[in-house]
Amino acid sequence: MEELRVLIADDDTGMRSVMRKIIAKVEGFALVAEAGDGRTAIELVEKLKPNVVFLDVEMPEMSGVECARAIQDMNPAIIIIFATAHDTYMGDAFEVYAFDYLVKPFKVERVIQTLERARD
Repeated sequence: MEELRVLIADDDTGMRSVMRKIIAKVEGFALVAEAGDGRTAIELVEKLKPNVVFLDVEMPEMSGVECARAIQDMNPAIIIIFATAHDTYMGDAFEVYAFDYLVKPFKVERVIQTLERARD
């Protein structure tokens, strides 16, 4: 089985580090890039064509919801998973067909379950 390619977009370097470690624990995934802002995330999605994108909601340049809309326009098959401290954007997230919405601080096991569901 070919590995699913993952991009992490979060302006918090510590959170990107946590997500990187979790993704490394789950079989079938390869981290291809990280972005610290929305605009860079979109450029990397265009260039690297990941299968899964983790998005923070509040990022510089472009919000996670705006990114998700742009990603859906590029390729609606990309799995979008929001990982954010803000539960107030949940409705917006599911309007753009988010696969899941993780509210920080989340349990590692919860992220692993989401990845396994996406893979299967």
